[in-house]
Amino acid sequence: MAQDADAYRVDSDTMARLQSIAAEEVTESVTIYKALADERRLRILRLLVETELCVCDLVEIFDLEYSKLSYHLKQLREAGLVATDREGNYVTYELTPTGQIAAEGLAAFESETA
Repeated sequence: MAQDADAYRVDSDTMARLQSIAAEEVTESVTIYKALADERRLRILRLLVETELCVCDLVEIFDLEYSKLSYHLKQLREAGLVATDREGNYVTYELTPTGQIAAEGLAAFESETA
């Protein structure tokens, strides 16, 4: 029986490569996935694909308290998915390059599962 189990083991080069992959740092990816693990934040990402938006626009769209919306935007910003820009009295949010990639990936996934 032990001999049969050995037939399924990968060779030493492959094992070394797999161990290297398993040891790679994933903290940044975990932060991004955690930020995306909320329905409202996914919806914000979808909207920002279309255009930059100020918090006042997002408050109106979601009919949500400013403080709650700010929390979601902070999560997206800390994950590197959105960036802010000040235009006069307004702070606008836009996708970062990482946010754009995430939004494109989500759109592709959603079109596959639809």
